[in-house]
Amino acid sequence: QYFAAFCGPEDNYLPPDNWQEQPPTGLAHRTSPTNIGLAMLAILGAVDLGIETEDAALDRLELTTSTLERMEKWNGNLYNWYQTSDALPMYPRRVSSVDSGNLVACLIALESGLSDMHQPRADKLAVRVRRLSREMRLAPLYDKERYLFRLGWDVEHNRPGEGYYDLLASEARLTSYIAIARGEIEVRHWGRLW
Repeated sequence: QYFAAFCGPEDNYLPPDNWQEQPPTGLAHRTSPTNIGLAMLAILGAVDLGIETEDAALDRLELTTSTLERMEKWNGNLYNWYQTSDALPMYPRRVSSVDSGNLVACLIALESGLSDMHQPRADKLAVRVRRLSREMRLAPLYDKERYLFRLGWDVEHNRPGEGYYDLLASEARLTSYIAIARGEIEVRHWGRLW
């Protein structure tokens, strides 16, 4: 219901980060790649649960996908934060290894779910979603000398962010898994997550 209520035209069909009741500040008109991926999968899940029709879900997903296609990116990756009112990145612009991995994973799952619908309209949307996920390159966020993912990339200064993800139990594990599976990085990276 949150996504149905708040992912509208005034927010470019993007999910606002949160709704705050106390103090009553209302919607936070900013979003992240993780939020976007979750919103898109929630729409798909609503179809599976029978609370949204395929056509209504496809309407929503097409609108969000159109916004994603026109948003400014770095190596195909979305920045950490965007204003939902204009879909422009918030400054300072940074790319998060975790957010990028989360969004790629959601887009892969979304593409699969759309393909399961067996509708020409869903198939066309699946192609667009696949293109977005394939354009997201995770390797630029990876340090080939340490065999580890960086926390991210500081786009303003064109340099890697400080710090690395070096634990299997980290929030970047999904990024690692997908980057290895797609052949973007070496398998030996997995062994470095100790």
